[in-house]
Amino acid sequence: MRIEAAIVISAQILATVANAQTLSEKAVSMLNEVCIAPSSSEGKVAAAERHAAKENWKLVRSEAAPMPFMHNENGVKNSFVTAWDFNLPGGSRAHLYISVLRPEPSDFRYTVCLIQPDIDLDSDDLARSIDRQFGSAVAEDMSGRFTDQKSWFFAAEKSKGNCGKQIYFSLNRSSNRGKPKTLIFTDFVYPNDSPIAKSTWCPR
Repeated sequence: MRIEAAIVISAQILATVANAQTLSEKAVSMLNEVCIAPSSSEGKVAAAERHAAKENWKLVRSEAAPMPFMHNENGVKNSFVTAWDFNLPGGSRAHLYISVLRPEPSDFRYTVCLIQPDIDLDSDDLARSIDRQFGSAVAEDMSGRFTDQKSWFFAAEKSKGNCGKQIYFSLNRSSNRGKPKTLIFTDFVYPNDSPIAKSTWCPR
């Protein structure tokens, strides 16, 4: 009986690990297909709409809004936001959020995409999924400037000194431990005379 119980428990553990890997791979591949692979900001919105029609995603938001992360909830509505709910393997669900400037000037880009599963994903597995799917196209931020998140810059942009294009997620080490991680992609380009242009400079 003990042997049979051990076998059952081992099988359950293996199934849990395999499912976690599948969830991470799916989250990263969806971020790539919708938010990163399309070359234009509007192309990202169109990619989400194609996936939504094909996979029966639920639209939860579609409207003009201020730029996210800028603490200007009542600011000028110069961005277009779409948000969707979609299925992950194993019956889990995730939330996809896209914000792009509309219209987008030639010298100013502020694109934000994020995927938040409804269950927490293993940090190491999520990092391995990013490394596997993007390979040498990305380079992990090894500067040590942030201890509560893992970040990857895009190698081609980093070679130009631009680190406003990146993938990152929180490590959930403190008060957020156990809460679902948000996988985030940003693509920021500011006019040269903007006071926040230096925020996209690569760390030393």
